[in-house]
Amino acid sequence: MPSSSEPELKRAEIKSGLSLRKKQQTARGRLLKGIATLPVALLRNSFFKDPVQGLLKGSPGIYALFKGKKLYYVGLSRDLHRRISKHLEDRHRGKWDTFQVFKIKRLNYLKDLETLILQIARPPGNRQSGRLPKQQRQALERPFRAAMKEMKRHTRLIGRTIKFRKA
Repeated sequence: MPSSSEPELKRAEIKSGLSLRKKQQTARGRLLKGIATLPVALLRNSFFKDPVQGLLKGSPGIYALFKGKKLYYVGLSRDLHRRISKHLEDRHRGKWDTFQVFKIKRLNYLKDLETLILQIARPPGNRQSGRLPKQQRQALERPFRAAMKEMKRHTRLIGRTIKFRKA
């Protein structure tokens, strides 16, 4: 049996915008653990070395290297700290000044996310552009191939009709 204070409680909830009901969970945050944009100087600075290492060491994710505000390179790694530190010494040395990290909770999505980013952004520092596996690529191409085949068939029919009328 509802108490006399229940209607008052509901009115108070409506006025304050608060609710005692359980909130519905959203999908937000199920894939990403965290995002940070940091200057490359932090990797070289002894004062910040330990906090940056603690934040990134052993963490899987995707990283982006920037020159100014322009995207230069995108990569993935199972250890973000180790991989980004290597870029201070490899062929990308001196070509970037800021990096962004996206820590990922689920490793099975890592390569797909990198492929998606590479296909959209096409950064100049990447040699690979990322590809969908053949099976998924064919599944996407199949309807277009069927439409092209149908269009060719109609074009031939129209061509025959025009030749027939000329004769």
